[in-house]
Amino acid sequence: MKMTTIKTVILGLCFGSSLVLANDNESQDKSTIQLADDWMNYLAHDDRQGRLTGSVENTDVQQWLIERFEDIGIEQVPGQDSYLQKFTAHNRKGEPLQAANVIGYIPCNCESERYFFVGAHYDHVGTNPKLEGDQIFNGADDDASGVVASLIFAKTLKQYDSLPFNVVIAAWDAEEMGLQGSKYFAQNPWIPLNKIESGFMFELVGVPLEDKLNSAWMTGDKYSTLYPTLKAELAKQGWELDPVLDPKMGLFFRSDNAPFAMLDASKDDIKKAFQNEKKAEVTGIPMHAISVWRGQGHYHQPNDDASIINIPNLVSLAESLGKAFHTLPADTAIEWLENGQFEFTRPE
Repeated sequence: MKMTTIKTVILGLCFGSSLVLANDNESQDKSTIQLADDWMNYLAHDDRQGRLTGSVENTDVQQWLIERFEDIGIEQVPGQDSYLQKFTAHNRKGEPLQAANVIGYIPCNCESERYFFVGAHYDHVGTNPKLEGDQIFNGADDDASGVVASLIFAKTLKQYDSLPFNVVIAAWDAEEMGLQGSKYFAQNPWIPLNKIESGFMFELVGVPLEDKLNSAWMTGDKYSTLYPTLKAELAKQGWELDPVLDPKMGLFFRSDNAPFAMLDASKDDIKKAFQNEKKAEVTGIPMHAISVWRGQGHYHQPNDDASIINIPNLVSLAESLGKAFHTLPADTAIEWLENGQFEFTRPE
């Protein structure tokens, strides 16, 4: 998850099992858990060298993701001849790096022309050779957990004949360098922005507290009707969806939902609105992030590796969200809500 320049955000904090799984078929549960475990161990393995944007290892992950998309049955976005949306990212020194989002599509087999976005970032921060001992930042929770959850979510949707919206599954690059991958897509969209109904990003969904199993939270819960909509449906799956962990941390602006929700807001506008200095007028799409992180200290640390991930809880969350999404009525509309900080309007 990206660190932001908003002064009120506490430096170093970020986003971030139930054995009762969403899938009723025991053999399928075991198969899905094993898949998720395998995927996690690939993404967070030392061989990936921390999945730094522009590295050979990160390019290898792109091809691996394409193979997983094809295995699951995630299609290429209509009108595109590749899953890869290539772009040039820049590191903190301003050096150009070859980067790529991995974008796929699940048709709703319905009459809707609307789209719902679900995704996570697959890049991380690489290595630090100055450290003694472990020098690899494996990024298992941040955000291999979100990538695995996105794949499980997509796998869950593929079992249904129809869905309320078309679905885009996105794996973003260069998030750790300032949300550059999702920003690039928002500025160069493969889907008309006015056809995107809503969506959420998985961000640090792999390490729940022991007393908070089957419990997640959403950023920007006061900003749109996505929060109450998913909260009600998730409750039917045995999951709690809480409000944002701490409103003062500005987490709504720190994940790959932000470039969609804040299409034309400047950093200064966001800062003033966030600090309740001046309400900002913003064009955006109701897009949020979902997490289970509640302050554990593995963020951007070498111990964020596969061994700390609660795979059964992660799978349960992704499958439960998939089932919740499937049960939404065909006429579901996600709307911006009145709030004290932003005056939201949708793109035309």
